[in-house]
Amino acid sequence: LLSAIPHLEHPAGVKVVVIGGGGEDVSEGARLRHLVGELAIDDQVSFLGRVARPLLPYYYNAADVCVIPSYYESFGMVAVEAMACGVPVVASRVGGLETTVRDGETGFLIPWHCPEPFAERLELLLGNDQLRLSQSMAARAAVEPYRWSIIADSLLEVYGELVGHAS
Repeated sequence: LLSAIPHLEHPAGVKVVVIGGGGEDVSEGARLRHLVGELAIDDQVSFLGRVARPLLPYYYNAADVCVIPSYYESFGMVAVEAMACGVPVVASRVGGLETTVRDGETGFLIPWHCPEPFAERLELLLGNDQLRLSQSMAARAAVEPYRWSIIADSLLEVYGELVGHAS
């Protein structure tokens, strides 16, 4: 993501907020901060570290796009949370992100880890309000099955079936 910023046609208007990290691997944070300096995008990138879970919706709702350039994702909770807030997702085509993000509908899936395709999709979304709004609405609808009330009802149904078979 950070390397994609200089590839944007109009990078000056883009602000990247990195949330998370701050755990035991402080070397990764240092590496990313060094990269920001090398790319001369210090004024465009903020590292917030860990954010309390109840505050996350404020950040999602303030975002135009959520970018998840992961090398691995078992499920993709960040994508689901962003989409629930109506934020299109640009993500790597890996793990659970492949089933959560619908390419071209709720965001975009990038099949390789190069900055150029991420920049291309970011530019497309940031420069096209209608597309971003369309993907925003589709994103909210797509994650409706992940509502906790629906998941809880499904789990209760499975437990009920298991108890019924145990008799």
